[in-house]
Amino acid sequence: MWAVRMFLMIVFLIFAIAFFIANANQRVDIAFDLMFIHYRHLDAPLWGVLLVAFGAGMIASFLLAVTYFFRISSESAANRRLVKRLEAEITSLRNRQIDQIDSI
Repeated sequence: MWAVRMFLMIVFLIFAIAFFIANANQRVDIAFDLMFIHYRHLDAPLWGVLLVAFGAGMIASFLLAVTYFFRISSESAANRRLVKRLEAEITSLRNRQIDQIDSI
């Protein structure tokens, strides 16, 4: 599986480098307005804008993955505690005398 992942990563990098080279002299204007943040940049290189956008997306997906990992990890720990408690209950029920079981 790691070989397929590495192959896909290499293919993606080749396409990204080819795209950056093909658009090396492209320039764009950026205007970013969000409540109190106002940013404007004229004549920015397209490859730089795409690289920043890609990096921001990678950071956002990493943060989402970390929160998902911690949520799954805490659920797993809770389930392990529940299984341990239920196994202890089963063990205690198996060790009871027959006359104690009839009185329940």
